Amino acid sequence: MESTPALGDGQTSETREAADPSRHETGPAAPAAVQEISDAVAIEDYDAVMDLLRADWFALIAAHSDELRGLFRDMPQSDLLSRPLLGFAYGLSFYSLPHHRLRSARILVSVLRAAHGRKRELPAIDRALIRASEAVAYRLLGRPRLGLRSARAAVRALDGLSDEEREEVGDIPRIYSQIGTSFYRAGNVEEALGTLVKGYAEAAPERPSNGFGNISMLAGIHAFRGDMGPAARYTELAREDCWTDVQRSMYPGTFYRLAEAMIALERFDAATAREHLASMVHDRDTIEFWAEIAVVEAWTELVDGRPGEAIARLDAFIARRGAEGRSVESRHRLAGIRGVIHLALGDPHAAGVALRRDLGSGADAHVQRARVALVLGRVDTALGESRRAVVAGLSSRSEAERLTIELAALLRAAPSARTARLALQLAAVLEHSGQRLALVLIPPSDLERVRRALADVGRADIAQGVPARSLLLPWEDEESLTEREAVVLGELVRTSSIKAVAATLYVSSNTVKSQVRSIYRKLGVTRREDAILVARERGLLRDADL
Repeated sequence: MESTPALGDGQTSETREAADPSRHETGPAAPAAVQEISDAVAIEDYDAVMDLLRADWFALIAAHSDELRGLFRDMPQSDLLSRPLLGFAYGLSFYSLPHHRLRSARILVSVLRAAHGRKRELPAIDRALIRASEAVAYRLLGRPRLGLRSARAAVRALDGLSDEEREEVGDIPRIYSQIGTSFYRAGNVEEALGTLVKGYAEAAPERPSNGFGNISMLAGIHAFRGDMGPAARYTELAREDCWTDVQRSMYPGTFYRLAEAMIALERFDAATAREHLASMVHDRDTIEFWAEIAVVEAWTELVDGRPGEAIARLDAFIARRGAEGRSVESRHRLAGIRGVIHLALGDPHAAGVALRRDLGSGADAHVQRARVALVLGRVDTALGESRRAVVAGLSSRSEAERLTIELAALLRAAPSARTARLALQLAAVLEHSGQRLALVLIPPSDLERVRRALADVGRADIAQGVPARSLLLPWEDEESLTEREAVVLGELVRTSSIKAVAATLYVSSNTVKSQVRSIYRKLGVTRREDAILVARERGLLRDADL
């Protein structure tokens, strides 16, 4: 069993009892350190308690939260608030108890307010620890973006510590790791990567055991972004003997295992991906990376040709997380994979609804909508969404998928000089990023055309090892609206007059009547109002028509 990190390695009392070897994971803090804190609390020597916390902050919070909670329980609130490190340690000690999260949140909020009033009085070390703790507290409270300012202040404070001050802090690499994780959860991926690199640089070269969290996060983030080369290099580091199987399997190793699984999936090796997922030891009810785990599990089932299992597992995970799983943020994080699953199940309309409702705007949203449009045969829409994605900025993964979709859309006409250049560009992106999965996320007939286009420009090697089958089911073109029918449908939203639609589109009324009859047949309706309703439900209306 395992919980969220609480500024440590995420081990609850159940974890520590079930896997005693993990104790060395949390650093040198031992029962002796807890006893020293107990002795200091007994004589109310809170300055000594603060020194002990600074020396082994992560180790004590991660491995001895139960003991700390008992020691600090009877302290006056004024003492906890006037010494923020004590207050944070006490508040975080409740977070590993699932039924006491609200109490943890209440304590942390009180300490945050008190700490903000005393910032200038605090030593540099305390400022660094407190600002890092603030960022993590906001993350644990489900408001990671509110912690960005604290995370940046923590990085500045850590960067500015002297060598002597650094010696007083027992786990600087883990502090950087938790700040980097906070940046990642807030959506600031570049800041996360930079902070995690700093954290690993602080680890001891001869035995960098406290740098594992940084290595693990770096591997996973690069894998999710589609930068499989860096992901592979960090996973190789994580396999070295200086790390332990406990680190690789429990909370610190979550992103390492996900990176290994994603690397295997790029080779279409679902069996190996499943082995890495099964190696993780975590509590699905409490682990903060549940959405990332859910996504990789779903991809594994998709690559294994089991989209029905993928959607069932995804929905079960969401249900298990309760209100958190149903939140707007969670729906947004899972909309992309949900859309792909619906396409794999042969239901592009459901995919369109999921994307429209939950994904919002941004580069990934444009890429996902371009894929749905391609499946529905709306080439112009697919190309338009692809080009809008470029403006929004793309990760390597999104760029590989965008180029594949755009090349497939253009090849539906005929190969040309433009498609040849695009095929070369796609080959270069796939080669340098180490991706291949993007090629099978287009309809089967498109996959064959893309393979031929790559071969025509001398890059057949890129598709070697790629399965002949697409992950998506083919869509029957006769059941989808044509580009012209989609335009007419959009006009019907604005007016019920056939003559007005004909005048707007510069065609005859008979032409519009014929197109309307075809629209009604395909949507299974007989009235304009029902057509608009069904079109909205299926995500067939363009943004300008809503």
